[in-house]
Amino acid sequence: MLRRRSLLKLLRGRRSIQVFKRARMPDDVARLIVEAGVRAPSYLHLQEYSIVIVADENLRGEIAKLCEGRDELIMNAAAIFLICADLNRPARMLSLLGHPNVLRSNKHPVESVFAVFDAGLVTAFMIMAAEIIGYGSTILYHPMLYPSEFAKLFQLPPGVTPLILLCVGERGESPPLRPRLPLDLVFFRNSYREAGEEDLKRYIRELGDAMRREDYVRKYIGLNMDYLEYLKSATTFNDELKKTYDAIEKFLKENLMRF
Repeated sequence: MLRRRSLLKLLRGRRSIQVFKRARMPDDVARLIVEAGVRAPSYLHLQEYSIVIVADENLRGEIAKLCEGRDELIMNAAAIFLICADLNRPARMLSLLGHPNVLRSNKHPVESVFAVFDAGLVTAFMIMAAEIIGYGSTILYHPMLYPSEFAKLFQLPPGVTPLILLCVGERGESPPLRPRLPLDLVFFRNSYREAGEEDLKRYIRELGDAMRREDYVRKYIGLNMDYLEYLKSATTFNDELKKTYDAIEKFLKENLMRF
């Protein structure tokens, strides 16, 4: 019971760590984290994901160039894992069964969604394993924003889509717990319930206030603006974002939806 309570306390108190002490993770510890990760549930037991650890310092430097403003985090992290949705290997596995499998067709929406879901589950399990061992972690989303560049850098074949970088390291900070939506806005009984506008406004205010107190944007993004201003700038649909999203959509169609 005490062990269960300790794990629950760890889960409820987890927060992203974006400042690491410079260190490198022993190979056996990295392998232990991945071994825990692959015990996550998986659609049809196909494990539609792949994990690449960054073991080369030159490669780490190239990644830092692609992750604007996160150079120090990248260079200090004890371990960096690229998490990919992988339909290449499952397609080859199914081909060995000798039937016209869906991954060899030009449409496989279910498998594509579950590949991303599988990758998310393995990432969550790895984060918890790292926490239990004593490491902090954070996720960088640059691979999804620059999939062609990351695919080239990591020599990913068609059917393998880079999603996120999981950065694990020795904590160099102890940030506060960041806000989360009230449970009654995300957790329902029997049927979905639309959130009230006032509830959403209240949460947005709480989020903005908490991030302002932490000076989050200046500290982690390097910009002198309020968090809600940053949120608006990051999600404003303009010509530049459309160009980026068109490139991402093209990559996903060629590598995830039909490859």
